[in-house]
Amino acid sequence: MEKELNCEIVKDLLPLYVDGMVSEISKKSIEGHLKNCTNCREIHRNMTVEIEGKSQSDIKDVKRFLKKTKLMYFLYGLGGLSLIAVIVCLIVDLAVNKGITWSLIVGGSVVYSDAILYSVMVCKKNKGYITMSVISIGVACLLSIIQFTRYYLMHTGTLWIFRYGYPIMLLWLAIVWIPILCRHFFKWNIWDCIAVFLLLVMLGNYGTKLITGDYEWNQDLWSLHKFLDNGLGQVIGVILFGIIGRVRKWRK
Repeated sequence: MEKELNCEIVKDLLPLYVDGMVSEISKKSIEGHLKNCTNCREIHRNMTVEIEGKSQSDIKDVKRFLKKTKLMYFLYGLGGLSLIAVIVCLIVDLAVNKGITWSLIVGGSVVYSDAILYSVMVCKKNKGYITMSVISIGVACLLSIIQFTRYYLMHTGTLWIFRYGYPIMLLWLAIVWIPILCRHFFKWNIWDCIAVFLLLVMLGNYGTKLITGDYEWNQDLWSLHKFLDNGLGQVIGVILFGIIGRVRKWRK
């Protein structure tokens, strides 16, 4: 007749039993004891739940590690390809033009694109704000590179960046940032933000024309016709999204 195990022995054997490292005879003895002993059965259940929880945590850690590894290799690969592209453009530029000209613009564009992609893929918190900040700073840098390259290295074009480039850039960056900041600080819904954005776009179009000197208002029917052609769609969009925003807010 098989000798029944006492609780102390079963408690000592339970870790091995859960891991499946006991013999068949010991396994049967432990299972027989668990059927009749409520205390050991509860210990076994808690031990099983704890091990399963650790297993799930280990699986999540492995998945997280693999995800980070894939992202790291992707970014390294992208950076390597970008570096090769920039070097090739630089070599061709030096061979053809005997100096650095258009390759500087290409290099700046590649770095700008990589910076945006990196911020989108790597940033976890405040991804939208960080990405928009990268875009804003990158636009200013890229405009400066284009102006410097064309005017000082290629000796073509005019010095337009202070008269047109930066003012228009700041105007449109403000148009993009104002709805984002309104949503962040004032908790506006997305529909109100879209309405404000469309209104600012309409104003931005005329602001751009004022900066470049292309805007004329003769106070006649023809000027009104041009306004309707250029701004009627934005006006309808502002009204439509503004109404949707009010309705959504009232429902809440």
